[in-house]
Amino acid sequence: MLPRYEYYIIFQSFWFYCVNTIKSKIFNCILQNISKTNKENIVKSVIAKKEADSQSLAEELKGCKSFLVFEYLGLNAKEATALRRRLHEADAKMYVAKNNIFNRAMKSAGIDKISDISGPNALIISKGDEILPFKEIDGIIKKYKFIKFKGGIIDNQLVDQQSLSQIASIPGREGLYSMLLSCLQAPVRNFLYGIKAVGEQKQ
Repeated sequence: MLPRYEYYIIFQSFWFYCVNTIKSKIFNCILQNISKTNKENIVKSVIAKKEADSQSLAEELKGCKSFLVFEYLGLNAKEATALRRRLHEADAKMYVAKNNIFNRAMKSAGIDKISDISGPNALIISKGDEILPFKEIDGIIKKYKFIKFKGGIIDNQLVDQQSLSQIASIPGREGLYSMLLSCLQAPVRNFLYGIKAVGEQKQ
């Protein structure tokens, strides 16, 4: 008997297939019943929309501190919503679109280090804490083994599956600030302890 999550993945895959098939049939049916001029206008409109979406995403990629791609098939709506909320709080955002839009956007942004863009993928772009998205995905992968990390970029350096956990173990921005504050406070504490010890000896 298959694990419960595998049934969910099979159902979700079948659902995606049915939806895309129905959408394609409806679109073709509409095209067959309109004039040639209108067909050309609709096709041009669709192409223009895809181009605008890819250019908008390319600008986001150019201005980000880090980004990653992962296959979200099997991730339920509740978990996806919670992930979006946590990312939003850290000035990061998750995008879901067709792979050709992702590929166009990365090409336009001059990114060629990630090539495995197949399957239903999501893109996370961070303009705040560059480590946090990798921490989030690493945690989700450990919880849901079927989630696949495709790759990411930090400071123009590729992060692959092998180095994901290492990157995720690095303290985030808030953690680094806490460590720095602790280091700065340590000499002051030691100085105060010294003064207190001298005072106690004089008494």
